[in-house]
Amino acid sequence: MHVDFTHQTRLLLGLYEVEIAGHCKRLMRRSKGGFDIGANAGYYSLIIAKQTGGPVVAVEPVAENISEMQENFDKNDYPLTAIKALVGAAVSDDMTTLDQLALDYFRPDFIKMDIEGGEVDALKGGRQLIEQHRPHMVIEVHSEALEAECRKFLAQYDYKISRVDPRKWMPEERVDAYNGWIICEGFPG
Repeated sequence: MHVDFTHQTRLLLGLYEVEIAGHCKRLMRRSKGGFDIGANAGYYSLIIAKQTGGPVVAVEPVAENISEMQENFDKNDYPLTAIKALVGAAVSDDMTTLDQLALDYFRPDFIKMDIEGGEVDALKGGRQLIEQHRPHMVIEVHSEALEAECRKFLAQYDYKISRVDPRKWMPEERVDAYNGWIICEGFPG
């Protein structure tokens, strides 16, 4: 069993990715439910559920993470749904899209996305949802090119986009040299 005390202590104390916490809370406050795309163990899923008071669909492709996530969900009384799948540009055996999730569950007002480079494909698979509903989004980006592609895609829908860099104090270990988030303010409703 691998235990990462630094990471888990940050989760426990609410210090994990604290640089985007204020943005998430502000956008979630105006939301009725959300999607957590790349949910891992469900940390953000629980935050979304608590902040919005609405349902959350958490999508994660890794079976071990789904098991841990479901354990976390079972300890809470929020309306949380865990789905094992990838999110991309088209539906297939092991992949779904944002548009399909919206049809199967509900139209989210907030989406958190961290899928290690698949963000542009996921956005393309949510074209109808984005065009018609414009949910707020917080997207983790892992390269300048990926960030530029996300910005270009969302610009056609009049999103207000800002960037948040990882903090310099007590920095978290990151695999990618380029890392940060884009805060995408939409117009859900």
